[in-house]
Amino acid sequence: MADVIAYIRNFSTSFILAMTIWPFLSALLTLPILAGMYHRYHRLRSSAVLAAYLCVLYALGLVTFTLYPMPDDPATYCLTHAHHPQLHVMQFMSDLATGGKAAALQLLLNIVFFVPLGFALARWARWKCYAVIPAGFLVSLLIETSQLTGVWGIYPCAYRQFDVDDLLTNTLGAIIGCFIAWIYGALVPVREVEDRSEVIEKPGLLHRAVALMIDLVFIVIVDGSLTFGSIYLFQKSSRYLPNGTYMFLGHAFGTGVSDGLAQVFTLLSFVIFEVLIPVTHRGQTLGGMFTHMSCETKERHGGARVVFYVARLLVLMLATMLFASATRQLGVIVLVVLVIFWVFARQMPYDLIPGRDWDAGSEYYEDSNNSNNYRNGGDYGGGNGVGNGGGYRAGGYGSGGYGNNVSGGYGNGATGYGNDYPPSFQPRR
Repeated sequence: MADVIAYIRNFSTSFILAMTIWPFLSALLTLPILAGMYHRYHRLRSSAVLAAYLCVLYALGLVTFTLYPMPDDPATYCLTHAHHPQLHVMQFMSDLATGGKAAALQLLLNIVFFVPLGFALARWARWKCYAVIPAGFLVSLLIETSQLTGVWGIYPCAYRQFDVDDLLTNTLGAIIGCFIAWIYGALVPVREVEDRSEVIEKPGLLHRAVALMIDLVFIVIVDGSLTFGSIYLFQKSSRYLPNGTYMFLGHAFGTGVSDGLAQVFTLLSFVIFEVLIPVTHRGQTLGGMFTHMSCETKERHGGARVVFYVARLLVLMLATMLFASATRQLGVIVLVVLVIFWVFARQMPYDLIPGRDWDAGSEYYEDSNNSNNYRNGGDYGGGNGVGNGGGYRAGGYGSGGYGNNVSGGYGNGATGYGNDYPPSFQPRR
């Protein structure tokens, strides 16, 4: 134990830093994966979210525990340590004879550390074992070579030993992981999730967060471009005065004009991406379009819709204040309040603004070609409907013009004979 503590002391600062940022960076890097999964499946199970996070956590762990923790004092460490490559295959046999429990523990850890890689590639990436084995070997070779070269020259010397036996034990761990995935797959088969074409109108908290993060990427790009561009043009077209002000169009402006421009363009960017775009696209922001969700959980018109988008804009701007150092404390407080509110109400505060459930009013359809169709009236009520490729339908479901059930019966009007519910149509729920 004393030897282990003495070894860790050489890596104190970088090791602590790596351990601190590891889980948070993993969560951040998981968001693009979740966005892609939402884009494909429109919804996620909690097990899929956990699997995605664990995969990212493990991938970063490979870097954190094999490459990043570098000795804090490169000059001293390189003078006092010399790590020559170990190229004798099966050297671990003699190490076990002389090293005892410590050598056995190191051997075991080298195997265990690659078991998750084999499991993840076989279970979640759906790779066959004949692909998992070379993948495990190549990942191990990359790590060992990086250690030998000081992460390709970033560190002035090799701070860990290249060991050919590690290639064997790491690859063995990947094989074991693949075997475990095969057994687990026999016990718990992979559930195939069908591709869906509808837009989720009552998304969960995680779904909303992923869509918002996508929107924030565009907001930051547009906001930064407009802010820096306007400040540059202002300084080029104005005259700097000795008293520290700028003369522009016959008026003097102080240095605070930069902060004012930044605030104006931040508000403008939020209005564009969180108001104008969703208002004209049935509640879908760019992030909502990619993840197939709408921020409008109810059908609202007129003043109610205006109040909804104004309230939502204010809430989002307050919540994102945590990214600015001057308002971080307020942003954190707002974010915590919103999470607590969601836990108890299962919705955001702006969702409380009155409106009509989508199922009770006009319902939106998408066929297999993603063409949009509307039906007026109740969920199964009467009225006229327009179906793509089906012509007009009169009357309602149930007894009468369409038979006694939804799945069959005679078509009435221009539809002719056929199903009341054409197979190509998928109702949005």
